[in-house]
Amino acid sequence: MRGASNAGGGGQPSTSAPARAQAAASAGAEEEGAAGDAGDGDGTPSAQPAKKQKRAPREFDFGRYRTRYVALELMYVGWAFQGFARQDNTDNTIEGVLFSALRKTKLVPEAAAKPISELAYSRCGRTDRGVSALGQVVALQLRSCARVDEPEAEVAQEFDYPRLINKALPTEVRILGWTPVPEDFNARFSCLYREYKYFIIQQRLPQPPQQLPDLPPAPDAAAAEQDAEAGTGAGAAGPGPGSSAAAGQQPQHSLDIAAMRAAAAHFIGEHDFRNFCKPDVATVRSFRRRILTFTVEPVTTSAAEAAHQVHVLTVRGTAFLWHQVRCMAAILLMVGRGQEPPDVVARLLDVAACPRKPQYSMAPEEPLLLYACGFPGLRFLRTHAAVEANLVDVASLLHRHLIGAALTAACHSRLAEDTRCGEAAGTSGIGGGAGAGAGGRGAGHIPLMRRQTEPSIEERFARRGLPWPPEPAPGGAAAAGEEDDGMGE
Repeated sequence: MRGASNAGGGGQPSTSAPARAQAAASAGAEEEGAAGDAGDGDGTPSAQPAKKQKRAPREFDFGRYRTRYVALELMYVGWAFQGFARQDNTDNTIEGVLFSALRKTKLVPEAAAKPISELAYSRCGRTDRGVSALGQVVALQLRSCARVDEPEAEVAQEFDYPRLINKALPTEVRILGWTPVPEDFNARFSCLYREYKYFIIQQRLPQPPQQLPDLPPAPDAAAAEQDAEAGTGAGAAGPGPGSSAAAGQQPQHSLDIAAMRAAAAHFIGEHDFRNFCKPDVATVRSFRRRILTFTVEPVTTSAAEAAHQVHVLTVRGTAFLWHQVRCMAAILLMVGRGQEPPDVVARLLDVAACPRKPQYSMAPEEPLLLYACGFPGLRFLRTHAAVEANLVDVASLLHRHLIGAALTAACHSRLAEDTRCGEAAGTSGIGGGAGAGAGGRGAGHIPLMRRQTEPSIEERFARRGLPWPPEPAPGGAAAAGEEDDGMGE
């Protein structure tokens, strides 16, 4: 059973597990020591003190403690990391820094003593380089505060895993909560849904110069006086070229949000998303996925400006293909710019009429957030102290980004007002930044249906000598899901 360690026993404990919980958290440091200064037997130092001799630190004995199978909820800003999954050529991944912190806090043994494959480890999502998460979930065995010859510790008396692990993690990675889970729990296959958010910029475009209407011929003085008395004619008080009614033109924006919402509605339901992903025929057995909801809504931020409004694409699905969210976001941005009609989504989902994916670039990775992972009956535990500490750390990150936004906004405003820029100042900033509503109807856009296409799924399988449709995976639905559902975003 995962609840207790089967390795070696320890000595008789002198105190209860709850009383030792805090001490055991720093047990690695407690088991290291150095020899004291050499001196005479009466305590006075000798004339020539000997060199300090460092004792080799004793290896931490994990066999003295029970283990507990837990799920951890993670938040991370992934811009500076090389993705979530650990890699052989770099430690700068979320899993890399997570397991480094777990070993440093003596919650898991060193890799040589117990590899990750023996910790019953699973993850809900495997996000790509630069992608962030708020509700990422992993499950694994961690050391408990209770020893092997003691009963399993009560949940309220167990280690405060978030506070303990966060002390060894970079500020951009936080453990938000933990909970014990049953032995058959799997962070990937037990997940009911994943929800992603993709942030975009709705930018207000400069107003085109107004054209004055042609004026009628000037009436004679008598007629003008009569018209003025009757409240009609050119001399009457009414809307003119300089009035608010004439100037009440609706502001133009870089994105047509209504068109994007209409296009997003086509995604809802179960479809073959081969034209909205990076095909991975080595592991994927089916390209059908179910989208539960898809919305496009404005976001309220303290740094929002009238000219630069943040919107968010929120998509919830049971599972996702590799780069599926970023591909869907890319198509919706084309629709928003007026480069493609909203029904282009329905046309690309019709794989019988469009079996080959048109060549197009994915949306950038930085605006993508794995917002939530849904599990039945899972409730993460958060102590008040852990929540307060996380709020301080996340507020520090927020302040840094808000200052960065204010700083760059000041630069943008100053450049836009620079009279030396001439007419270009009014159109500056309509660029193609991450998640921006850049481009336009005439920005050299080639319609998707007229572009070069990639090989079809059938052709990709044939090149590998694999049958299509693929044979059912041994082990049923769980094994069929072994591909990286939603893990490659």
